[in-house]
Formats: sequence, structure tokens, C-alpha cells
Amino acid sequence: MALAPECARAAALAALVLATGCGGRSTTAVPRLPESPRATTPASVLRVPRGGGLARLYRIPDLSESEWKAREKLPALKQVVGGDLEQRIVFALDAKRNLIGLDLESGHVRTFLPEVREAAIGPDGSVYAVDTGGVVTQFVRRAPVRFRDRLAGTSRALYGTMDGSLIAIPASERSDAEALGPDQATGRAALPRGDAAATFLGDLVAIAADSAVVLYQPQAKRATRTVDVEHARAVAFSPSGHRLYVADAGGGLRIIDRFSGETLKRIALPGPARELRGDFYGAWLLARPERGDSVWVVDAASGRIAGTVLSGWSYDLPAVAGHHTLLLRAGADLSARDLSAEGLPSSGTVEGGAADIWLPLAWLPATEEAQLAAADSAAADSTADSAAPAGAGIYLQVSSSRNPSWAGELADKLKAAGVPASVLPPKQGDEAYRVVLGPYATREQAEAAGKTLGMPSFVVTPQDRPAQ
Repeated sequence: MALAPECARAAALAALVLATGCGGRSTTAVPRLPESPRATTPASVLRVPRGGGLARLYRIPDLSESEWKAREKLPALKQVVGGDLEQRIVFALDAKRNLIGLDLESGHVRTFLPEVREAAIGPDGSVYAVDTGGVVTQFVRRAPVRFRDRLAGTSRALYGTMDGSLIAIPASERSDAEALGPDQATGRAALPRGDAAATFLGDLVAIAADSAVVLYQPQAKRATRTVDVEHARAVAFSPSGHRLYVADAGGGLRIIDRFSGETLKRIALPGPARELRGDFYGAWLLARPERGDSVWVVDAASGRIAGTVLSGWSYDLPAVAGHHTLLLRAGADLSARDLSAEGLPSSGTVEGGAADIWLPLAWLPATEEAQLAAADSAAADSTADSAAPAGAGIYLQVSSSRNPSWAGELADKLKAAGVPASVLPPKQGDEAYRVVLGPYATREQAEAAGKTLGMPSFVVTPQDRPAQ
């Protein structure tokens, strides 16, 4: 199936960033964003009633309730699959195996497909639904595309990819991993058991296989290769897919270059971790201890353990919303913690929220986003450098690196590909060199460009001008 022009451009840019051994979103990780207009990127969290009812929206970071209202009740749910913010739809599986969608613009609920046993969402917002007979249907901008081949069995993990294919990690030890698309034959590979993670673009899957980490790349001539890590227990990728995080049985956390397999850094955790979870911007890493109900919060840029919080672990929470808000279940409530402050103090609570499903979104209703944009503009005007050149615009950050040569080389490659890229030098010694696109005249133009990238990005404001 051919990609739409905007998807083709996104795939080309994403491929360039991932293929550049010097680039990627982080050499260690994107540094924590300082308090500035950049920290007010639209962010919310959707409350989806597990037992059915009206969805509700809360603003980040204080969890105040949004003015947004759902028009129709949701049925009882099995799982929230994810959101396609370009189409303004949140997808879920209900208790009767229907794939349904909640339209954020209209507030209405629509059924897309019945008899669905599992589903996943891809990096471009496409949804992959597997019915009870193993038939895969991909929804691209709400239009269904049925795959030629079927999945052989149930999966413990499904990953949509930027090229429109689906990767399935089998639930059975005796089954092979499968990669299939609408017009391509199914590719298979024998993978070991263990914790699995995929890059944001779905081009690479990592499996923690105790004595090593197995990397599975369906489109490569050699589908699998290994990285030696003793007693690997849990894996996660940085947002760009450039760095791989591996937790081992000895309480160590390794940061590994996904291309060379070299260990770049080791972080000492309080103990062994059995699951890892990153945030959208690469600033934070959450680790689930092997025992007990708590979460270790790691500042990925510095390698510092920012704190330990008591919370259970499920597929939706804990999660980082916005740039520095941690969402977790605290008893019967939903709690928000401020990751930018020492001690991770509370920034908001939703009483009785623990029983429901929560989905962080980089979205707010148009009226509330306009209010946020006005606040951004006022803050930028009050803090902008008076020496800023006329016409200094807004930029879109796509990558971060501690190595200035790597950042510069990536920017040069992007410019050679016709993309307006440059480098923001660090303001402080512990920050990174950031590769940005732009400038854009308005935040709206930058955000529109970001939707076509097919990879994580966010807006930075005029006072952070690129180096000349």
C-alpha cells in the first residue's frame, strides 16, 4: 500500500534521522525542559470509565477538569488502544470485542469493527485490529484496509510501524514473531521469551533474553542480532529509537547505542527492575521494581534517581504527561506529581479516579488551547531577549545530543535533504545540543509541521535561537 504524500515525507525524514548513527533524539536523553513558555505545551489526560459512561478530560498539571464534554456514553471497556490526534479519535476495545472510537471534536462514539480480539495503534495514527479469526484490518484515516495474510495465534505484544506493517510477538513460546502488511507476505522469526519493547516508528523490537538482548528488525536482510547483556530483565527505547535502555538482574540500568551495541552509560537503580517505561520526550524513565508496589523515577538526562513513589503498575499508569507531570494511582484516587520539583510534590488529585482508565494526550479543546497560546505569547514577550533578531521565529525540536559534532552532523544531513535544520547550543553545562527545524512564524505552523514528521517533536520558543 502506498503511503500518502505527507506520510511518505514523514517516513523519509524519520528514516534519515534513524539511519544517522550520530543523531537521534538523545545521546543519553532529552534534557529536562526548564520552566519557560515551552513547558506549557497543550497537555491533558482523558478519563475513560472502565465500566462504561461519559469520558471526561482533565488539564495537566493540576488535574482541573476541562470544559470538554462527551456527548455519548462509552460501553464497558476492555482496553484503551490509543489516540490519533490528527483525526481527533481515541480508540478502545469494549467488553463485547468491538473496536470503537471516541471523536474528541464531536464527543460521539462510533463502532469501527466487531469481534476484535486485540488491537494496536501505529506511529502515524493508523489502527490495526485483529479479529477472532486472525484477520488484520488497518484503519488509515478511518478507511479500512484488510491484510492478505492472517496472524497465526494470539499475541503478547503488537506494534504498528511507519511503513504500514504490523509486528506481532506471539503469546506462545512455540510460535514465531510475525511481520505482515496489506500486500506483503508474512515474515517470521524465532524470538526468545522476555520483556519486549519497540521503537516509536516500529522499525526495531528488543527482547530481554536473560543472557542477551535480541534485536528484531523485520525489514533488514538479517532479521535478528544480539547485544550481550548479562541477566537482561527489561527493555525500553528512547523516543527516537536511537538509544536502548536495559535493566539487569543486578540493579543496573544500561544505556546502549542501538546501532553499535556499545554501552554508553550505566545507572545504578535501587534494585532489579522488571519493567521500564519512557515518556514522549525522552526526559524521564519509569522503572518497576522486581518486588513491591512502587515506581522508581529516573531523570534520563543526568542518570539521577529523582524519587520513589508508591503505586501499582498497569498498561495505562504510571505515565508521564506533558513535560514533567507524573500520573499514578494513589489508593482510590488519581494523583499528579511534579517531576520538576525536589521530592516530587503533588500537583493535583482526582478523587475516585483509580478505578478508571487514563490516557495522556498532547491536546486541549480549541478554546482552551487558544487561552494557552495567549499565555505562551505573553510569557514569551516578557522573557524574550531584547537582542533577539527581528523575525526570530518558533522552532520544532526533533533531536538532542551531548556531542556537538553529532548534533551538527545530523543538522547538516537534514539541511542536505531540504529540511531547515539547525542546532541550539546548551545554556548550561549539563544540557544537550538540540537539533531543531524552522523557524516558523507561528506555533500553529510549527505544530502542523510536527504532525507530518512521524516521530516525536515539540515546539521551542524564540528566546532559544539556534547557533549561527
